[in-house]
Amino acid sequence: MLSLFTSKKWRVKVQRYIDIIDKYKYIIIISITLIVALLSISLKNLAFEGSYRIWFDKDSNIIKSYDKFREDFSGDDTFIVAFEDKNGIFNKKALQTIIDLTNEFESISEVEDVNSLSNYPYMSGTNDEFTINDFIEDFNNLETKKAIAIKDNLILNQLINKDATVTAIAIKLSEQVGSNEAVNIEVQKKLVEITNKYSKKTGYKFYVTGAPSITASLVLISQHDAMILMPLAVIVVVLILYIIFRNMLGILIPSVVIVFSFLTVLSIQMLLGYKLNNFTVNIPPFVSAISIATSMHLYLSWIYYKLKDMDNKSAIVKALQTNIIPIALTSFTTAVGFATLGLSQIEPVSTLGIAITSAAFLAFIFSVVLVPAIILSLKYDYKTKPIRLINLFNVDGYGKFIRKNDKKIILIFTIFSLVLSYGLKDTKIDSNSIKYFSKDSMVRSGSDFVQDNLTGATIYEIIIDSTKQDGIKDPKFLATVDKFEKELKANFKNIRFTTSIKDILVRMQEVLKPNAKYKIPQEQNLIAQYLLLYDMNLPMGKTTNDKMDSNYQKIRLSINSNIEDTSKDLKMIDWINKWFEKNTSYKSEVQGQATIFAYMQSSVIDILIISIGTTLAIVILLMWFVLKSIRLTLLFIIPNIMPLILVAGVMGYLGITIDIGVAISAAVILGIAVDDSIHFFGKYLKAIKTYSFEKSIDYVIHHSANAMILTTLILSLTFSIFATSSFIPNINFAIVTIIALNIALLLDLVLLPSMLSLFDKNEKY
Repeated sequence: MLSLFTSKKWRVKVQRYIDIIDKYKYIIIISITLIVALLSISLKNLAFEGSYRIWFDKDSNIIKSYDKFREDFSGDDTFIVAFEDKNGIFNKKALQTIIDLTNEFESISEVEDVNSLSNYPYMSGTNDEFTINDFIEDFNNLETKKAIAIKDNLILNQLINKDATVTAIAIKLSEQVGSNEAVNIEVQKKLVEITNKYSKKTGYKFYVTGAPSITASLVLISQHDAMILMPLAVIVVVLILYIIFRNMLGILIPSVVIVFSFLTVLSIQMLLGYKLNNFTVNIPPFVSAISIATSMHLYLSWIYYKLKDMDNKSAIVKALQTNIIPIALTSFTTAVGFATLGLSQIEPVSTLGIAITSAAFLAFIFSVVLVPAIILSLKYDYKTKPIRLINLFNVDGYGKFIRKNDKKIILIFTIFSLVLSYGLKDTKIDSNSIKYFSKDSMVRSGSDFVQDNLTGATIYEIIIDSTKQDGIKDPKFLATVDKFEKELKANFKNIRFTTSIKDILVRMQEVLKPNAKYKIPQEQNLIAQYLLLYDMNLPMGKTTNDKMDSNYQKIRLSINSNIEDTSKDLKMIDWINKWFEKNTSYKSEVQGQATIFAYMQSSVIDILIISIGTTLAIVILLMWFVLKSIRLTLLFIIPNIMPLILVAGVMGYLGITIDIGVAISAAVILGIAVDDSIHFFGKYLKAIKTYSFEKSIDYVIHHSANAMILTTLILSLTFSIFATSSFIPNINFAIVTIIALNIALLLDLVLLPSMLSLFDKNEKY
């Protein structure tokens, strides 16, 4: 590496390269501009997606299993609309509102069924006569109906709370369109329009949530973020560049690299048929950050040599001779950090990884081709002086300060690291889909309201297989289901409500045989009669197809759970499967969209392990090849691994969980953090051949500290744009990445030179 910086042959090659750029500068500028413009035409096809399916590989067994569940039980695409009447639901105003809303929701073409307090199929009769009627047919005897409702296990904690002040309406989409995100968005829009109308009419505040609302919200948030993050990324960078340079060229050169890079990347994404999602809408801020990191060192170096009274061409030759190898290495390590995300089976993550990997290479190409061409096209003697943030302390004495205090600095950082690392004990992984949304978002506020006032907002579907046709008619099977429910609730206090066809049969037994010894019918023929009788008396449009399969072999047990950390949900899912394996000959399978997102936790862990491990391995091998020293390679790696460990400790203190956004940040942090270390080492290894250690550190500070500080500042401000999102993984990504990059900068400017000071006497460069 050092020979490349100092050899006459290398300097001559760079000189010849710049001569070629100078000769064809206008052709280069026009050609690149036209290519980018033509590619950008494809952006007219910009589209968005947010279905749960994009989070899994197309051949995923999880998705295949879920599709089979949808085929057998018509899915779980159900919106929930809830509201509160503090005077009680059982009054004419509230009940009329429920009736009217139920009717309006049923008129929506994509809706298959609506369940509410008003049309709840209430069973009544004797052994000779059995009827099923809507629970609220008129407003007579409301107190009696209230007393019935709060004691009915099929109503309480599902359609009404125990105080009878909060009610919910379930709007189920048809299986054919329920998984379509466009349908989810359209139906949610209609629900909001209807509830807004009734809110003005009645004064009630309505809350909308449910699995389709999660899908719809993912798409809507990605559209919102695209409209906000894309222009905001450019605006923030331009403002920062203006503040730093106070001239048009200082704004133009980095901005051209940024805009050309992300337009090209987005265009390629569209040409390949990809749609934007909650992660790929972040391409512009990512590209802005990478382009700044790539172009800033070259531009500031050119300014540095211009201030030494060099002409434009001589200054760019010198700047490129000094920086092209570090820039190439940093572009490669950044690309590696993102490329490891491409190994993920989660499409939004892999797509983002591939896109930003290409952006890293494009930013490098634009920086070493287009930037010199623009500079060489200048017709006047350009001079400027950027803000020197490093002048906050005495540059010329910094090397001496490090040499004098190296052991103290290392001790302070060791204590600092131990304190932050203590927070690791409270760091945990969570991929709960509801927690992906900010508390003020519609879907999250709706879920919180339902959970706080009615029932659990997370719904899991347990498919229990009797393993034989007509097996669910066996009293033993139903007794096993009953036993399972009791033990499930005893072991997991977060379970708020459970329901299945078994509960309907129990209710029929209470109505038709009120004096029966057993609540579950004890004869298979009687159970068969009950099922037939129930089906025959159901109102038009109501069926039991979503509760059991057509062969009477499997039943669907729905459970409402509080919003929990994914690790707890996975523990519950594992307990369920093991319970049936251990206690019965029956089979069980936990399904539903909540389950799908719970299974994403393993993908989050995979992203962390694969991305960090692969990136770290490649960076170590690369730097060992470049530095030709195990000791120097170790010194290089320490300040780049530490930010990951320390920021994880900070997350524990702040209560930030490791979600998919944080998992992505790990590769990003490692990929970008090494940039400063590479520039530091590049300048240091060049200087130490000529100067003392103290003078070498001062040389590094003079030549790289400004760029290191400014790029970290710009990266931090650019990534802070993510905090404007309503998508929590984006917010967590911003917080974690900004903290880690600033820790990395501190380690590179303070700890790294201190460690080099200790090893300096024994190291042969």
